[in-house]
Amino acid sequence: MKSNLYDILLSVYGSEAAIAKAFGVERAAHWKRKVPERVALLCHLSPDIPYQYNPTTYQRDMKGLRLVLEKPTTNNEVTTNDQNLYSQAA
Repeated sequence: MKSNLYDILLSVYGSEAAIAKAFGVERAAHWKRKVPERVALLCHLSPDIPYQYNPTTYQRDMKGLRLVLEKPTTNNEVTTNDQNLYSQAA
């Protein structure tokens, strides 16, 4: 069974070597069968990788998890409570 996440990583990084380098491992080719859960969680948290973690893929009970399963969205807006910063920038 080929992992859908591996295909996503391959499209994002371009090669198995680039995937391995990005996650600090020697080789990632064995991830074709199943990507490690820690990598899946990192992919879920990354706005650059279009993957949403599914606990059932890793035989996790969703009741015990305290994890927001919605994919984080990219928001480039920076907010601050310092009103002086806005007046100085203007």
